[in-house]
Amino acid sequence: MRSRLGGIAAGIVLSLATGGAAADSASDGMTGKQLYYLLVAEFATVQQEPQLAVSAWREAAKLAPEANVLGRATQITAQFGDFPGALQLAKRWRETAPGSAQADQFEAALLLTTGQDEQAIQLLQATLARFPDDPKVTLQLAELLVAHGRSGEARRLLSALADKNPKSAAACYALGRLDLSEKRPEHAIPWLEKALNLRPNWQEAAISLAEAQQATLGPAVALRSIQSFTASYPAATLARQYLAALYLKMGGLTQAYRLYQDMARQHPDDPDILLSLGLMDIDRGNWKSAEAALQRARDLAPQSPAPLYYLGRLYEAQNRWTEALQWYQRIHSGPLYPEVELRSARVEYLLGQHDKATKKLRALATAHPQDAQIPLLEANLQQNSGHLHQALQVVSEALQRMPDEPGLWYAQGAIYEQLKDYPAMEKAMRTVIRLAPDHAQAYNFIGYSLVERHSDLAEAQKLLTKALSLDPDNPEILDSVGWLHHVRGDNKQALEYLQRAHTALPDDADVSAHLGRVLWSLGRHTDARQVWQSALQKHPDDATLKSDLAR
Repeated sequence: MRSRLGGIAAGIVLSLATGGAAADSASDGMTGKQLYYLLVAEFATVQQEPQLAVSAWREAAKLAPEANVLGRATQITAQFGDFPGALQLAKRWRETAPGSAQADQFEAALLLTTGQDEQAIQLLQATLARFPDDPKVTLQLAELLVAHGRSGEARRLLSALADKNPKSAAACYALGRLDLSEKRPEHAIPWLEKALNLRPNWQEAAISLAEAQQATLGPAVALRSIQSFTASYPAATLARQYLAALYLKMGGLTQAYRLYQDMARQHPDDPDILLSLGLMDIDRGNWKSAEAALQRARDLAPQSPAPLYYLGRLYEAQNRWTEALQWYQRIHSGPLYPEVELRSARVEYLLGQHDKATKKLRALATAHPQDAQIPLLEANLQQNSGHLHQALQVVSEALQRMPDEPGLWYAQGAIYEQLKDYPAMEKAMRTVIRLAPDHAQAYNFIGYSLVERHSDLAEAQKLLTKALSLDPDNPEILDSVGWLHHVRGDNKQALEYLQRAHTALPDDADVSAHLGRVLWSLGRHTDARQVWQSALQKHPDDATLKSDLAR
């Protein structure tokens, strides 16, 4: 122990010595008491003992109120989560080191952390006046101004910085991000391209450039851009993750999966990559691979609730409700906790614990009266159990609290459809459209209902055309449009849409039934039977498929 403390003491003296003039006082003038508290503070920091470390650093700062000690005390106190205490130390640090922009910036960050945003802005403005050529201060202040809706001031600061420092990649990147935040991607592109020219390996700039290109030139251009960057910088993990997300958005599930497999091989100890790979394995039904990835992520990040959450999701996907609940019950707090509570309630309901699940959901709704997901889940569970009137009551009560929530109106419309109250259904869905004019599924819902009832096919076509324009690749909408063409007798046109829908949703019973009927109507009886038989293997109790196959 003595030799280890001696090493730490030497490290403290060396760190203090970096302060130049403070070196003499550190090595020659330090009292035994000062050295004792510095030793204790540093040792507790190394040992990750927050309570002892914070109190020792506070005492050390009192006994040796030099800039280096105050700076170290501030940073460690903040590191261990005592932000009010760190802020007090930061003020003293700044007063002791008036020539340090770093002290000002750290205090500003702590002001933000403790919710004192306006004071942070004022401090950084004063700092910038004293250090007009410090780009870090300018960038921090600009970012803060943007976050508070003062984009004009931020742009003036960043433009001035870019004029003074034309080779500042950070200024160019910040201006590009500002244009993106203001939904001006076409203006962001040249700034982000310049940032990358100045700093070619900057993956955040490459990602932002791809975002701007996607918004202006389309996903194919963005894909080529980020592919080129990752080919040049294969170690750029963030850029490769963005590439995988872009693949997924464009339907490239296999490419995204292979990319994550490759990243997992390169970074076997990265829990975030393993979590993403595990989630993709869940979506692909690779249960063993998913469990192996998630358990490995759990070993690497034992304090994180994310692996526990996704292990619960894994067992849910397999309808293994008891195991799923066991994983969820290990999470007791944190940002995932509200989602875990909802999933736990759903699993308990599916396990037959209806009263317990309902009580939990009602308690959650009381605690979070403006969270629409809670009543939506309860209504969905009641609806799936055939308790349509109870589901309608849950949604109606929630709408009294949240009358402008489109999701609740959509749920109400779906319940009315099952109750065969078509005027009420249409009223609810048109309310969705009024509240959310780009809600493609609301147009689709009314349109498909009209087609199924052979009622006002002209209005159905109008609604489905609108839905398709809003979401042209949505397989459910493609199915509705195809079925409209079939009802009107145009089976050749129907086949085109239904084949696209079936390719995207090969396991959907309704889509398979529709495609089979159209194939049958076109005289392709063998193909029709093959579609129905394949679907019936996955849905052996589906009455429509059984009836169609009995032809």
